[in-house]
Order: sequence, then C-alpha cells, then structure tokens
Amino acid sequence: MTDEELISLISNMAKRELEYAQELTDLANKIKHPVLKALFIGIASDSGKHAKFYESISALLSNPYPLISQEKLDEVKEAIKKHIATESDMVRISKELADREKDPRIKLLLMAIHHDELAHHKILVSIQENIVKALTLTEKELWDLIWKDSLWHGTPGG
Repeated sequence: MTDEELISLISNMAKRELEYAQELTDLANKIKHPVLKALFIGIASDSGKHAKFYESISALLSNPYPLISQEKLDEVKEAIKKHIATESDMVRISKELADREKDPRIKLLLMAIHHDELAHHKILVSIQENIVKALTLTEKELWDLIWKDSLWHGTPGG
C-alpha cells in the first residue's frame, strides 16, 4: 500500500466513523429508555473520538508533526500527572460501584465506565512515557544540532 493509499484509507475511516456516530445519535434520540439511550450515545461519542484519531493519523502521515517547547512540555507533563491520578481514582471508584451493584442494567453501565477509565489511564501513562518525550526538542538539543556537529561551529563557511 502506498503512502497516498494509506492516507486515503485513513481519511475514509474518519468519515465512516463520523457517519456511524451520527446514525447512533439519531437512534438514541428516538429512544426513551435511559440505559439504551446512554449506551448508544456513548458509542457514538467513541466513534466521534475515533474519527478525530484517524484525522490525527492522516495529519501525521501527510506532514511532519511540530515539536513543542520545553515550557509547553512542562505544562503538559503536570497536567498528565494530575489526570493520571484522577483516572486512578475513577478506576477504583467505578470498580467498587460495579462490584456492589445488583441491578444488571446499572452494573452494565458501571462496567462500561470502568473499562473506559482503565483505557483512559493506560493512554495517559503511555503519553507520559512515550509521546510527549518524542515531541520535545530542548533549546540545548536544538543548538547542539545547529552548531555542535557543524564543520564551522557557527562561523561563516570556514
């Protein structure tokens, strides 16, 4: 598969996810049952999220992604740390609630929440460990790239 074909496929998947999300939202709006409505809206929301992910993949394949500043990286690291702690609490609480619940309809919703919270936690940890570091180019690294390995070390041509 060529790069162009892959980008086309990814873009098509984004469009399909958006269409699917709209179909599920329309279905949910026709239903009065609160559990079914919530489940369909939740799946539609995930499909909208998937469309955004596909759009991001397409953008990465089409253009190199920009680096972020050290200042922005520090801000993101702090936010991720906070959100990882929040998600850990959400994982624990949703599991406790689901384990206590006897009504299968409510248990289904609580377990869906729990699984989403687990996924969110894993994604945030992965971002913390992998992606943010790859997006950063410190000022020192930039200057080293420009001058350290240069034949002329900043002087004009020799």
